[in-house]
Amino acid sequence: MSDTTTANIQESVKKSPDKKKKPSSWSIILKHFRELELPLPSAPETWLEFSALGELLYEPKVIVVTTKILNTALKQKDDNSRHRARVFLTSYVMLMCPNEILSLENEDEKKLYDSAQRMLSLFETWLSAHGHPGATAARLGFVEAWNEYMTLFESWKSKDRNQFADNLIAYYVQLSTLRQNMIADNDPSVGDELQQQLDRVKLRLEQLGGSIALENLQRALERSAASTSTGRRRQQEKVKPRVPDLEEGDERIKEQDGTHKGQNEIKKDQMNQLLNQYSSSFFTNLQLAHELILDPQFSLENHVAENLLERQVKEVAEKALFDQIVEEIERGEMAACVPGLIHDIKQRLLSLISPKSHLYQRIEHDIDLDLIKQEIKQNAFDMNQMIRYLTDIMATLCAPVRDSEIQAIRQRVDQPVEQLKSIFHLLDNMSLDMANFRLRTLRRSLMPIAVDYEREKFAEMLSSGMIQLVRTERWLTESCERCQNAAGHDALFAEAFVSLLEHPKVLTADQLPETLVLDAKRITSFQNEFQANTIVAALLMLARNFGTISAQKQSELAIKLFAILEDKSTSIDHLTVEIERAVGDVTDRREMIRNMVDKTLSHTDTVYSLLSLRVASVIKSAIQNKQCVNDRVITSNGLEHIKNNLQLLSQRIITLTQFHRQVYAPWYDEMISVALK
Repeated sequence: MSDTTTANIQESVKKSPDKKKKPSSWSIILKHFRELELPLPSAPETWLEFSALGELLYEPKVIVVTTKILNTALKQKDDNSRHRARVFLTSYVMLMCPNEILSLENEDEKKLYDSAQRMLSLFETWLSAHGHPGATAARLGFVEAWNEYMTLFESWKSKDRNQFADNLIAYYVQLSTLRQNMIADNDPSVGDELQQQLDRVKLRLEQLGGSIALENLQRALERSAASTSTGRRRQQEKVKPRVPDLEEGDERIKEQDGTHKGQNEIKKDQMNQLLNQYSSSFFTNLQLAHELILDPQFSLENHVAENLLERQVKEVAEKALFDQIVEEIERGEMAACVPGLIHDIKQRLLSLISPKSHLYQRIEHDIDLDLIKQEIKQNAFDMNQMIRYLTDIMATLCAPVRDSEIQAIRQRVDQPVEQLKSIFHLLDNMSLDMANFRLRTLRRSLMPIAVDYEREKFAEMLSSGMIQLVRTERWLTESCERCQNAAGHDALFAEAFVSLLEHPKVLTADQLPETLVLDAKRITSFQNEFQANTIVAALLMLARNFGTISAQKQSELAIKLFAILEDKSTSIDHLTVEIERAVGDVTDRREMIRNMVDKTLSHTDTVYSLLSLRVASVIKSAIQNKQCVNDRVITSNGLEHIKNNLQLLSQRIITLTQFHRQVYAPWYDEMISVALK
């Protein structure tokens, strides 16, 4: 370039007026971000409600611009940029609608909420600092807060993934149990089909959580094995008391099976005597027998009523008693309280053992109350030695599951009064363990006479006027009126039973037929599961109407929906979000989907009513045929994606109705015959 040319250019620059500076790319990005008009974290009056906020944040334009903002702040641009933008935008939902996605009572989720709040505040500060001194420092402050938020968010999401993995594991265990039951019923073809489904679930689980998820699955299957005959025996060994000669010495739980009518009558009398030992204000003999037959895992502690006032009174009385004992021991007045306590402990230990056993005689000899009183009087009584003896005896008697409690008592050597208090608590648990063991043993003797036993007990209550069959008669009569063309009594009974499950409100014991009062809790459980199956089936139909969704995705969606419905805090928005995720891009139809979900959950909605009829039809057929319907029937009703839950519910209902129909057949058949005339 010549000197003349250079001079001309310089002269031209000097003469030309100053040109307006071109805006930086950051200024353009910032301008576009502000045009999005997102709610301001510092101005609650601009915040939106959950559905409107979600709709705004999921707009493609919002995600694109936010991605550019974050890339600028973090000086980072890669394949994860959009993911980071979505994570960042989620912080708006956490701040403005925390109750929709977080539980602030949870310490970890409260930390995440606080982190999101701090990060968004620093984000605003950084944006406001543009073009001013301190902008770089503001950006670095935001980046630090972002890194903390991102770490907490990923931890939170991993728990969410873990929850989904847990749901898949629970689903797999249910399928596996169902397959084993069907094979046991000589239905190998169904078992093979279920195995294919199990393989698909296992593959999905491995994709989700890798080898760790598969290890968790194996542990869940091992726990589930406790419900099989072999597994149940192993599990019961853990809770079975360690009394060496229990079965030889305890004649209360030994009976011979008999087939002669006279023998059965004797057994029923014996059964009353045996049940009397375990009946209480919570259970009559009839209730105990009923629960033992219908629930192989029945245990007394699971059924003791929770009475807050009663518990508080007991705790206050116990505290007063042991405070007094501490004072008496400190004053050197052990004779006033210690012999009485040891006497009570001795009697409770002896109650756990057969009087014929060697251990019984040993305890009688070793715990000599007269000797203890003399030692106390002479200041020669060793409390620690007595407690060691008591815990050693208890260790030989208690179930293995109580070993940790024994160990905890032994470790408190410098707190003898607390040790005594813990001994009484442990004796309560040991008494329950023994009672439950004896009841499980008693169940074997009860099985052959259960129908006759319950029928005779019910007949006695009828003849004494304790109960009447007004509600039962009305219930069956209404069923006959609805099904005048029913094939027979079994079909009418199935119709009547399912009508209880279809009822929109929870039925209490005083609303149920008198014959079903003992099963009020079961009926409530069946009602809830019936509704859950209907709701999930209806929502799956709704999802199919909003887009193409594969069979596998429908099955996965069903698992998620069942899990969500079990959560008492579930809202319509939670269900809507899952459907949106399954269907895909539904930005322009989000509000419509929410409204449809809301409408579908109404018991009067056409879709809900249709699916309710289909679920009811499957269960009626199962009751009548005493077995679950086949896959073809389920598929023809459009229920294939809830098949496993529906079959599990059907099997539980069959167990109840089969026994129930046998017990109350004389009264039911008479009432149905009268109603059909």
